Amino acid sequence: MKQLRSALTYSNVVATLALFLAISGGVVYAATTLKRNSVKSKNIAAHAVKTRNLAKNAVKKGNLAANAVTTAKVKKEAITGAKVKAGTLTRTNLAAGTLAGLQVLDVSAGSVPGLTDEKTEGTAVPLSGTTTFTPAAGKSYELLTELKGTPTDGSSNEEGGSCFPFVTILVNGAPFTGTGIFNNNEGTAPFNNEPVGSTSTAIGLEEAGQQQTISATAFGDSDCISATTASLRVTVVELG
Repeated sequence: MKQLRSALTYSNVVATLALFLAISGGVVYAATTLKRNSVKSKNIAAHAVKTRNLAKNAVKKGNLAANAVTTAKVKKEAITGAKVKAGTLTRTNLAAGTLAGLQVLDVSAGSVPGLTDEKTEGTAVPLSGTTTFTPAAGKSYELLTELKGTPTDGSSNEEGGSCFPFVTILVNGAPFTGTGIFNNNEGTAPFNNEPVGSTSTAIGLEEAGQQQTISATAFGDSDCISATTASLRVTVVELG
């Protein structure tokens, strides 16, 4: 012990302390005086940054590379309906036949022409919307038609007529179904007036993979006066 105490001179202690500071002082200095943004990616060892080192909400959308998040990285059931922007998912985003009971065709005519013209060949009805659809194998399809208007009978009691305009729906150019509206000014209310006509018909059951094109022809009635108007809507719904 005497030998150790005799060796602990002022100069020895100072020299030892200086050696310690020379070895560790740089590390201490660097850890406490690093400038902002002085640590670069190249200074970080591979896999050095762990999840626990990241502050909550530190990684923002702008920090992710394009296409960096793939399906395999999304937790099962993590994306719920509340996280999907309204209107971003349409039928085209889903696999064929994923959902049943959806419209695959929707066409309309705000004003049906020729309701007072009694032509043998009828009057073509211009339709707005996509007029075609292709049935998928194993699915069922229903064509819905609605004609709504103001049929107005202009015939007299002696003539014994009534206003009965009719619209025929054609599929691939062939008559398929149809509906009409009706008014008889000499009839007994409310049975003398039918302002809405509708039909519901199966379509495309035997024609999977074959495109179906919808068109319409109006057959007017000369007993209808000019006050007679109507609008038309035709939809096709996929079932099964």
